[in-house]
Amino acid sequence: MVASGSDALFDAILSLSTVVAAIISLIWHISLEGILGTIIAFVIIKAAIEMLSETLSSMIGNRVDSEITDKLKDRISQFDEVRGVYDLTLHNYGPTQLMGSVHVDLRDDMTAKEIHKLTRHILYAIYEAFGIILTVGIYASNTDSEETRKIKESLNEIVKKYPEILQMHGFYIDEDFRLVTFDLIIDFDANRAEIKDKVLDEIQNKYPDYQFDAILDADYSD
Repeated sequence: MVASGSDALFDAILSLSTVVAAIISLIWHISLEGILGTIIAFVIIKAAIEMLSETLSSMIGNRVDSEITDKLKDRISQFDEVRGVYDLTLHNYGPTQLMGSVHVDLRDDMTAKEIHKLTRHILYAIYEAFGIILTVGIYASNTDSEETRKIKESLNEIVKKYPEILQMHGFYIDEDFRLVTFDLIIDFDANRAEIKDKVLDEIQNKYPDYQFDAILDADYSD
């Protein structure tokens, strides 16, 4: 419909320019048909490229407006139990239909019943405020201990050395296996695998009694 409307508009402009060029030619004997034709051709080509780009973008997918994602994260963060909001992904299924998923960081001593109630409350709150249907996943966050804080602080210091790292989240220590896991969001322009390995080497050397594993995550919404 938009493309059809644009086509009709350019037909009208072309007809008008032809009439104007004819009048100028009759009165002042100046031939402008070639110049006007060239200008209109460039305008039509530009409009066609923009329409094609818009169509392809809607098919491939557009990045969601950061204003929407910021408001979503702020609303979810208002729940007292939520320690962090990550991995927000939204899919557009029409002008008024958005669906997606998000991860929230919760204490690891919460029960399944408590988590179920919380994720339901988040789902209803987001749908009521934004009309968006969200699937809510969780990251378990260690209840604060001196050892946990120490390792996490050390990891944060290492991460700060690399400006290519946009975010670190999902930090968790499995004491049964002495395993530390976390997610890294690294700029796509950087050598992501190399930076990940450097971070793992540094933290592993500092805490040889633990095993460390990092997952390369992608930033879809910010």
